[in-house]
Parts: sequence; structure tokens; C-alpha cells
Amino acid sequence: MKKRNSLTKASRMVALRTAAIVVIAAATILTGCKKETAPQSEALELQHLSNEVQYYQSGTNNGFFWSLWKSDGATGTVNYSNGSDGNYSVSWNGFNGNFTCGKGYSVGSSSYKIGYNLGVYSNSGGGTFGWYGWSRNPYYEYYVNETWGAVSPHTGTYLGTFESDGAGYNVWTRWVTGKNIDGGDGFRQIYSSRVNKVTTGQNRVITFANHYNKWSSFGYTLGQLNIPAIMVSETWGTNTNGNINCTIWAQ
Repeated sequence: MKKRNSLTKASRMVALRTAAIVVIAAATILTGCKKETAPQSEALELQHLSNEVQYYQSGTNNGFFWSLWKSDGATGTVNYSNGSDGNYSVSWNGFNGNFTCGKGYSVGSSSYKIGYNLGVYSNSGGGTFGWYGWSRNPYYEYYVNETWGAVSPHTGTYLGTFESDGAGYNVWTRWVTGKNIDGGDGFRQIYSSRVNKVTTGQNRVITFANHYNKWSSFGYTLGQLNIPAIMVSETWGTNTNGNINCTIWAQ
């Protein structure tokens, strides 16, 4: 959601298809990329190795898909851990760059209804926490932002406000001229952001169909959702620090 070079932004999701090959060729330390399974409790600490390498790791844990990505040239420490069931946590220190991580499903759907509890949230940089994914034909990068860091993610064209699951959401969109998830030129971002950020420690629900249908009513209908969708934790900025713990479940 950061106002930054769109090529760098888009390269994160191109990595969903290509980063495993790039990383294996460039650095044997990351040969665990694209694992089919992951242990119940797993901690990953990624250190900067080369400005030419993109870092992407993913797998399954307790029936959930998970992923962790870090931008080219990023420095600092990021620790991601899968907990029991739909729980995950991430902490970072002195981080410079952009990373995303989270837990969800290997294929998206307009009908998902996600329960979650955000137990801990602190983020001194930009970035967001919420439901996240992509579509093809047409290409969209979508967010349902539940809360965000010290810098607001809101940018682009404001479309309107609506209510879902007892909360108000503002809807925004913008066109990005960088590479989409398949390496082609250009994609659209569409996102709903809570009017009021969520507080921690409470069970909450995201009925994704409400957001999908509202976006469609504005003329922005997502394409094929055969791409992973996760409860994302994202940050970007300079010398950022933070700590997030979240548990999700299907409603």
C-alpha cells in the first residue's frame, strides 16, 4: 500500500511464481523455498545476502497456507513463526525495506468468511494487516485493511464508504504501472480500509463477499481467484520495528 516504486511493489507477487527458482540458483541457504509442508512451530530468520535476490518462502501448516516475502535489498531482521492451528507471529527489528507474511489458503475465493483474533499489533513503519490476495483476468491486488502502522496506506481514488460485519469501510483504488503477478505490465489495486482501526484481543470476522460485491458495484470486479489469499502482515519503511500475533479460522 506504500507510495513507492511500483516495480518493487509488484515484484513481490511475481515472486509467488518465480522466486523459488531465483533463490535456489543464487543462494543455497534458501533451498527450503516452496516447501510442501512445514513443522507445526517454525521460525525463519532472513538476513540480507544480495541486492539481486528476492526472498520468498511458503508452505502449509495445520491445513493452512503460509508465506513470507522480503524485498530486494532489504536489511534488518525478520522472524516469522507458525503456531498451532491458524496462529502465526512475526517480529522485526531495524528493518529497512518491505516484507509481507501471513497465513490463509492456497486458493482465494469470493465466498470466504474469515474469523480472526489479532492478539498483538505494533508497527512503527507503514504497511497493513488484513485479508489480502490477487486475481487474474483482470489483474487486481486486493486488501481488506483492518489496521495499519504509523503511516497510513490510503492512496489513490476514494470510491465511497459502506458497512460490513458491524464496521465502516472506506474503499480506494489505484492503477499501478509496474509488473503484475505473471510478469505483464500493469495491475489495479482495490482495497477496503476500516474507518476505525481494530483493537487487539477480540474475535472478529471478515465476510469477503461483502467487499467483493461492493467493489463490483463500483465497476471493479475481481478476476480469477486461483491465487493464494492470506491474513497478511505487511510493513515498509526505514529502521522499522514491530511485533504481530494473529490467529485465523474459517467461520
